[in-house]
Amino acid sequence: MGTSQDSLTTSLATETEETISQDLKTIKLDFDFIVSVGQEEDFEKFKTYTYFQLTRNNTTIFIDSSLTEYEFGNNLFPIIIKTGNNSFELLFEINDRPNKNYLKRLFIKDNKLVRQEKLPTFESKPIDINQDGIKEYAGFWDYSQTWGENYSLTAYNPILYYSVTTTGLKLDSTLTRERNEMIYGNFYGFSFNENDEQPISVLEKFEQELKRINGGQ
Repeated sequence: MGTSQDSLTTSLATETEETISQDLKTIKLDFDFIVSVGQEEDFEKFKTYTYFQLTRNNTTIFIDSSLTEYEFGNNLFPIIIKTGNNSFELLFEINDRPNKNYLKRLFIKDNKLVRQEKLPTFESKPIDINQDGIKEYAGFWDYSQTWGENYSLTAYNPILYYSVTTTGLKLDSTLTRERNEMIYGNFYGFSFNENDEQPISVLEKFEQELKRINGGQ
């Protein structure tokens, strides 16, 4: 049975309030989360930050001072999903140039970081792609390249679909399999793979599916 979207508590493209204090930019999110970022680099078309701190109710939850480059230019992100009593998922965009950006997914419980993982960046706000009453995000891991004689080959680049549920984002393996079989003729797994060479003709179906995800027909 589908999960009513009205029962979900989510924050998408949160409106932020920004202040500058001691060279840190402070971004206030829903559910009392606060992000403080620093070490800004301005690339004109986008800005990145290599210092990141997440706090809530005066408790420091996570600090990242590595070379990871956080980016806040896409109004789809960050995403916050309330998954239970004092439990949340937070997703932040990471600039991974020259590769495609990805999302850092943080699992928070009682103001503590439980674990983290990577997800592909999403193409749009969630929509009910297969009309089952559950909205899904969709994204893919890498950019498609072409090679071979007359550039007739490309990589297997699956689009992954994540259902928005009351307990967080869930990979919809059935929908992922169905939609990628439509694009590629077969399902070769959930990962980008250049060794599974595909005819260049699949890119037309790939682009049609992205258009559908972004609100087209």
